[in-house]
Amino acid sequence: MNRVRPRLYLIGAALLAALAPIALVGRSASASGPGASPPSASPRLDHVFVIVEENHGFTDVIGNPAAPNLNALASQFGVATQYFGVSHPSEPNYVGLLGGNTFGVSSDNAYWTQQVDQPSLITQLDQAGISWKAYLQALPHANFEDICYPSKCNGSPDNDPLYVSKHDAIQNFTPSLNPADWARQVPIGQLQDDLASGDVPAFNYVIPDECHDMHGDPPYCIDGGNVDNGNPQAADPQDQRLVTVGDAYLGQLVSSITHAAFWSQGNNAIAVVFDEGDDNQGCCDAGTSDPNGTGGGQVAAVVVTSHGPRGVSDNTPYNHYSLLSTVQHAFGLGCLQFSCDTANVEPMTPLFLSPKPSKAVATDVLPETDFPTPTPTPAEPASLTSLTPSGGGWMVDPSPLLGTSDNSLGAVAGSGANDVWAVGDYLPDTATSNQDATLPLADHFDGTSWSAVPVPNVGPNFNVLFGVTDPAGQAIAVGVQLDSAFRDRALVDAWNGSSWHAVAVPQPGSQRDIFFSVSATSPSDVWAVGDQQGGDGVFETLTEHWDGSHWSVVPSPDPGAAGNHLYGVSALGPDDAWAVGQQLGASGPDTPLIEHWDGTAWSVVASPVVADGSAFLHGVAASDGTVWAVGEDDDPVNGGRPLVEEYHDGTWKTVSLPRAGSNWTSLWGVTAHDDAVWAVGTFVDPASGNNETLVLRGGDGGWHVVNAPNPGSGSNILGGVAAVGGSVWAVGVYDTGGSNMTLIEHTS
Repeated sequence: MNRVRPRLYLIGAALLAALAPIALVGRSASASGPGASPPSASPRLDHVFVIVEENHGFTDVIGNPAAPNLNALASQFGVATQYFGVSHPSEPNYVGLLGGNTFGVSSDNAYWTQQVDQPSLITQLDQAGISWKAYLQALPHANFEDICYPSKCNGSPDNDPLYVSKHDAIQNFTPSLNPADWARQVPIGQLQDDLASGDVPAFNYVIPDECHDMHGDPPYCIDGGNVDNGNPQAADPQDQRLVTVGDAYLGQLVSSITHAAFWSQGNNAIAVVFDEGDDNQGCCDAGTSDPNGTGGGQVAAVVVTSHGPRGVSDNTPYNHYSLLSTVQHAFGLGCLQFSCDTANVEPMTPLFLSPKPSKAVATDVLPETDFPTPTPTPAEPASLTSLTPSGGGWMVDPSPLLGTSDNSLGAVAGSGANDVWAVGDYLPDTATSNQDATLPLADHFDGTSWSAVPVPNVGPNFNVLFGVTDPAGQAIAVGVQLDSAFRDRALVDAWNGSSWHAVAVPQPGSQRDIFFSVSATSPSDVWAVGDQQGGDGVFETLTEHWDGSHWSVVPSPDPGAAGNHLYGVSALGPDDAWAVGQQLGASGPDTPLIEHWDGTAWSVVASPVVADGSAFLHGVAASDGTVWAVGEDDDPVNGGRPLVEEYHDGTWKTVSLPRAGSNWTSLWGVTAHDDAVWAVGTFVDPASGNNETLVLRGGDGGWHVVNAPNPGSGSNILGGVAAVGGSVWAVGVYDTGGSNMTLIEHTS
């Protein structure tokens, strides 16, 4: 969930004292002290590292005790006090940083929907024969062409991935859609290998994942928050914790670079910048001080050099175009777009170049302050949505909301017409709650109307339910919660006929365990599937079984060398269950993962070959000897397209589908009902940029698109579908320009 809220910080007295000795420089002053002329030469550097952090304004981090490493670097080396993003939201800032212009990119949509047929810094480096790499945390392997990893991202409830292409933007530039440039975008683990070997590229583009760049990333870590009235002592502890995690990782990154043998040899620099701030301020061909301008807000830019300035505070107006210009000057490259406007866009020379070379120093990692984030379980007022349109044989039901902030649903199941459950999550908004926490949501249909039923909140501040099953009226919901150490732990909630209660389950992953789906043939034969992550960071499949007395981990194959995930499961009997997801090899394209339980063991079943790009499966359902699996296949040219696979007579095959939506389409759920099969998901409307519901119906006559309702004026997403009691139910989320609201539709 990408919510931007106002943040203001007053610089603390202790940090003000630490920053006081910094030499002030600007358009008419140099790094050596006030009053001197700026260096006339532009910096020429042997190695440049650009590290990009997320979604915090200048005063959110400079002077914030939650960021001791960033502030120590700013004090010891240099900080730009008038540096700005160039736009909102994230993606156009990365595009602007690499290309010198946002080129009309104005959203975080998939790169293939916002391609730029222009050269970028990467093109310039390639043409000049200058070495470079992009070190991307959580990237599973080089040549990864998808927009996110893990690849179950977006949807409803929202899944923020760890790696996102919107925080890279090399792919937005069509000249970089070539094998050589894909191969230079690598997992961040290669950075340590290159530092150790001394084989360090000239330009290094370093992007932490969304849990380590201060962004926030449910379900893999807590979400971002806000600062309270500019008072650091009353700051949102959730956001403070995100800052500490990001700052600790930043301290380790910079320290590993400055401790490497190459650092003291030649002229080297590290620039740490944030993509966007809290307002629209800007400069340098991207907005003005006018709050209604087009800039990306004031952000921190800290520069660490091996032999350059020390203790510099530069008040020259800069933005991402200025940093681009600096890198271009450092390597003797030409300019691009606004970096050519020398009257308004200056290279950041005073922060990179000193008239008198300094001695190279290796930085230390400073300890962080712990910021616990307790979350009281609030008593939120309940209400119902009011929009009830119909279309294509589908009707929207009034559905429950808790509070007035975001509510969403992602799975539905039931035992009969008067017993249907839908699960997801919501954000509380009562005064006593942590308004950034994500809490579990369970809605029940009794045959007449829907109501919200309380679910226990396990862990400090994050629970979400991704899947639900309801064998004989004994519902079981699964998802993820964060434990006291803020680690993902698989979550199971069970309904005993009168209330929900949390159930203890095995947690084999030392870093993470997550359940995405659950299916049952009876109350004593239940499968839950997802993924687990160990100390090596590689994701593996997770399958657990309930036999009526206890939960146990059942081994499941991991055929992919770089990662394996299970996102959907459908159980037909004690010796017949199917699970689907994705497997990743040492390089792309990545392929669907299909596994089958035969009563003794899980085994991999071959999936049809997808012609172009990578593919993954989100949901699976079975009926009368036929199994259906749905998902998406992606490639940089054709974008994201819906994928349906069918198993019949012992063989899986890909189903031919009608053109559905745009070039960014996903299917999230599937169910079989009578003589038809239903698949639901979403597509992005290219005109508005909003998501719209997608409903496909298959049968003997082939597949066709059903014109189901889209109640929201903003985005509409269907995340789950199930056939219950003679009807087909689909659930998700919609918005009308404000908070997200639950969406429940059924066939009439």
